[in-house]
Amino acid sequence: MSHSYSDSEFVERMFPEPTEHGIAEPDRAVTNVRSGTDAPDAGAATKWYEGGGRIGEKAHADIVVYPPTRGLQTQGDAFEPVKIGLLMDIENGQLIFDWINATILAFEDALNEGIYDRPVRLVVADARGLPRENFQKTRTGYEWLCDQGCVVVLGPEVSDNSLSLQELVNRRKVPVIAWTGAWRFASEYCFTIANGDVPTEGVMCAQWLKSQGHQKVGMFWEQGSSGRDYAGFFRDECNSLGLTIARDIKLGPNPRGLTDHLRSMREDGITGIYYGGYGYSTFHFAEAFRTLDWDPPRVMGTAFMFYSNTNTWAEGLEGWHGVDQLGVEGTNPNYEAMVARFEKRFGRVSKNVVVALGYDTARVGIHGVANAAMATPEEVKEGIERIRWMPATNGGPATYIQFGPWDHKGYKGDFLTIRELRGGQLRFDGYHRPQHPINSL
Repeated sequence: MSHSYSDSEFVERMFPEPTEHGIAEPDRAVTNVRSGTDAPDAGAATKWYEGGGRIGEKAHADIVVYPPTRGLQTQGDAFEPVKIGLLMDIENGQLIFDWINATILAFEDALNEGIYDRPVRLVVADARGLPRENFQKTRTGYEWLCDQGCVVVLGPEVSDNSLSLQELVNRRKVPVIAWTGAWRFASEYCFTIANGDVPTEGVMCAQWLKSQGHQKVGMFWEQGSSGRDYAGFFRDECNSLGLTIARDIKLGPNPRGLTDHLRSMREDGITGIYYGGYGYSTFHFAEAFRTLDWDPPRVMGTAFMFYSNTNTWAEGLEGWHGVDQLGVEGTNPNYEAMVARFEKRFGRVSKNVVVALGYDTARVGIHGVANAAMATPEEVKEGIERIRWMPATNGGPATYIQFGPWDHKGYKGDFLTIRELRGGQLRFDGYHRPQHPINSL
């Protein structure tokens, strides 16, 4: 009996086979782009603390870093790069160049050290959300990075988007390494290389005002996910220290009546001012102070570090003290050496906090991958938890990075400092090392 065979299609690969750029070198890690942005030759910085790039720069969509071959001969099959996401959730002004290229440098350095021996692909999502744009954009950006196969995501940056993403991240189980200082964010798959710490900033600012001899102060706090925490911890510390908050003003990102509020504070005999919030409203203060011809001592949290975002923003912060993360110039050998490598690699002197923050964040990501049993998000989460006493480029010389199963806040030690922006100069005002009041009795 004859049997007829019907035509049948053959199974094809669901996904394309990995390919290589063919650029690997025997003695050093190499990246397929000269710079991670589209304008590698034109910096805007005139002061060391300003962002090293130009407003409007864009990140390359295909950034792959290859480890040195060290003479290794493979069987010829290309290894697909492990994917690490980068989630930009706010406008970064002049800082996109600094963040992207500090990340590239961290990957190259780690591969040169032999921390990991596979290529790494940086996948960037420009998904700007709260507080200026819609929350869903950042959520969609994070999910897109998950769907691309990223095993860890660097970012988001600000508290609103971090807290908006928190439940989603813990459900998707692709870990994030955020910059937020929101104190409730650290959780199962949510890590921070915190650009500050919201409750700590409020306490630091109250202690600073007390140390300067103030008794009667005014407070501005900004509506948002962390605004009440900025205000609440500041109030509590003022009560403990015996400071009187004579006026308490809530602001929106575009503040109204700022000059009138400040005039009332001056008339009430207030001598020191505190601001706690994102920072969108901060550069409006400069014009109000000029209008009143008033220059009171004033201090803010880490919104102060927007001095690097744009030169206009830096001018708006003139006269403020603020919580920063850069230590005394020349005292953190990890920072100094990284800045020198950054200049040699990318041709620009960029010494602002974002270069250090971006580098440290990327180091956590690549070390988490290297510590993982295999390159899956679940294993990378455990790999991050295994990081112990990692050198930090941010902060003072005693700062280091460490995590654990129930410890998802990385910076330890002197990672928060006080600086003043005065006369266009960013002056170091000190490490914050409080003492018990009884010590002076």
